[in-house]
Amino acid sequence: ARPRRARAWRGGAPPRPPPPRPQAELIMAGSEASNTKIIFFFLLWYALNVVYNDTNKTVLKVLDLPWTISALQLGLGLLYITPLWVTGLRKAPKLGFSDIMAITPVALIHAAGQCVTVASLGAGSIAFVNVVKSLEPFFNVVFGALLMNDVLPWQVNICLLPVVAGVGIASAADLNFTWECFAYAMGSNFFFSLRGVISKKTMADVDASKNMDPGNTFAVLTALAFIVTLPVALALEGHKLQSEWDAAMGSGKFTAEDMLARILGSGLSFYLYNEVSFYTLGMVHPITHAVGNTIKRVILILFSVIRFGTPMTTQSAIGSTIAVGGVFAYSVAKQQIKGAAKPKAK
Repeated sequence: ARPRRARAWRGGAPPRPPPPRPQAELIMAGSEASNTKIIFFFLLWYALNVVYNDTNKTVLKVLDLPWTISALQLGLGLLYITPLWVTGLRKAPKLGFSDIMAITPVALIHAAGQCVTVASLGAGSIAFVNVVKSLEPFFNVVFGALLMNDVLPWQVNICLLPVVAGVGIASAADLNFTWECFAYAMGSNFFFSLRGVISKKTMADVDASKNMDPGNTFAVLTALAFIVTLPVALALEGHKLQSEWDAAMGSGKFTAEDMLARILGSGLSFYLYNEVSFYTLGMVHPITHAVGNTIKRVILILFSVIRFGTPMTTQSAIGSTIAVGGVFAYSVAKQQIKGAAKPKAK
């Protein structure tokens, strides 16, 4: 067979292709799209955080069932992730018994952290809880040194002194201060810091080829935490579920439908804000994350003041500012030291 000849252009001079876009313009366009995506994820992270804190606090104000609420919030996330696995929109994890055993210790700590966090938000204001939770990096340093032999330079650790001082100043002046709230918030710091350190040691044993990306890892941890927390919640609060519900309905603040909607909203927003934060952190530099996390705490403190009328004295505001600023300084110093310690590529 004869090869086909290219058809001649019969309409005069052939049209010229459009000139290639300059490399700088292409880079700028890609950067613009990337920045837009990052900003969107940060805003979504903040919005879901606010929704979670609002629905969670309003429910806890009328239902004194922190363990039950904690369990429901862990379990309701399954309403979001299970359809994604079943329909194939997200690859389901393929875990064996050894994988589950490796994850279980982290899931137990995750469950404990969730329960004491919800208890702290029920016992005190959102603003005060977020000020106390600024101490979480202090626990990270202690557990890192004790369990991982990971000791950061003094130039980094000294940045935690303003955090400790700020929390002390804010606590001494907080009009809503209670030792119960303080203890639960410190418990939250303890368990979530311990979870971070234990995760580094145990999650390495889980085969990443079994669809255990960050999203699925959080989903499996949350599912296991729900299985563990539910029977404990029923044992501790099962006897007063009906009486608490009747009292909440009798207060006239919410209808049954509104209350159920708020519980559902708190569970879904809890799961989604954690998942969004996982993916957000994967898109930005750790220092950018530190800035974002600092802004998140400021937003929640201001939200507590505006939404729930949380009173803040001048001393409390100054202490909160010192604590949150100290966390930011610590995060930046930590990343700068780590960056400088990395060997230069040859």
